[in-house]
Amino acid sequence: MRDHSSHIQVSKEQAIEIILGSCQFSPQVEEVPIADAIGRVLAEDAVAQINKPNALTCSMDSIAVHWDDFAALEDDVLPDVSAWQKGVDWDFANTGVAMPEGFDTAIVIENVVLDENDVLKEILTAPSARFAGTHAPGSSFTSGAVLVEAGSVISPLLAAHIASGNNASVRVLVKPKVAFLPTGNELVPVGGEIEAGKNIETNSLMMKGKIEQWGGEALLYPITPDDPEAIEAVLRKAAAEADIVVLNAGSSKGSDDWSLEILERIGTVHYHQTNHGPGHHSSFSVLDGTPVIGISGPPGGAAFTTDFYLYPAIQKYLGQDPWPVCVTARLAQDFPKGGHPGVGKAINAPAKPKGEVRPREGGVFYGIKQMKMRPTDEGVFAVYPTTSSHPDPVEAEHANVYYALKNGPGIEPPKVGDLINVYLRPYSY
Repeated sequence: MRDHSSHIQVSKEQAIEIILGSCQFSPQVEEVPIADAIGRVLAEDAVAQINKPNALTCSMDSIAVHWDDFAALEDDVLPDVSAWQKGVDWDFANTGVAMPEGFDTAIVIENVVLDENDVLKEILTAPSARFAGTHAPGSSFTSGAVLVEAGSVISPLLAAHIASGNNASVRVLVKPKVAFLPTGNELVPVGGEIEAGKNIETNSLMMKGKIEQWGGEALLYPITPDDPEAIEAVLRKAAAEADIVVLNAGSSKGSDDWSLEILERIGTVHYHQTNHGPGHHSSFSVLDGTPVIGISGPPGGAAFTTDFYLYPAIQKYLGQDPWPVCVTARLAQDFPKGGHPGVGKAINAPAKPKGEVRPREGGVFYGIKQMKMRPTDEGVFAVYPTTSSHPDPVEAEHANVYYALKNGPGIEPPKVGDLINVYLRPYSY
């Protein structure tokens, strides 16, 4: 039997700190059309190429007038417009359009009276000053002004703002290449005949979606069997091709789990497991300068351990805040009793452990609970645990926060009405 006694266990927070401290990225830069830049990260300041507006512009649907026709009048005195001619003494001026030539002031259309033939009959309210109701040239921004700073994620609104400065393209960070390596003799591709004892490999599909939502480019590798030489070869290939490697399965203590032993020999393993479950056998290594994030095999654990540990690495590459967002919310209903055997059925556990229950390692252990957070009429957020301690994918997908519930005999979970700290599920670009 192989010796696992020296395996390093860390907390979720320690794991993230190790990942962030070990990831050293040097992103490349590329130029893309502004229409394709939404969700990308600006590599350089986006700078205006023109003045906006480039002429005196009306700020509302109005009529354009000459300020001099009002300047000499006493307060509350309005000019006689009976002889005014359209195009000479007044004209229409619309929102965002250059003022008619020769006119310098605008009166909003609701403050004038026009007949059915658009003949001006009366002005109800005088303008306050010359240029009232207008925008001066360059009042929004001038040529050379920074529109959006480097490091910003380009939203639809920011894309429009950048384009308004006459920028048809922008320079952005090249997306991080994230290699996903599924391993296991039991795995087969979707769509074929499934032999007894085989499982369909579905994590690639989930990982591709997450990686792309978070701003990366997914490199999906074929299934690698539980063979040391094959695993070493695919690890070396991925580390050379990708900015981040995600190694799925093979990091536990089964007889065919070789990944961590190989990484200890050819790279540096920073930790072997974490103090939570599911996802206990999440690991982190560095191979040839490339971070290798190990996640558990089953999709349920793989989904949120990827949220915990891959998301921060991608965000660091992109220069964004990598830490999960923690908020305080009120527990609205009890946690379901019991737990997954992998985390030891910690709440109300029997005094004598069962053979299927993993022994506790390294002190405090946490069960990761998926919860749904909703606003309340009282102005606070309420959180509702999933109905099962190990929810199916449909119920899990409706959860939007995670909670680390401390496990152990005699430890009581929070009660309904208690305030607890929960972590938001990572957002997508």
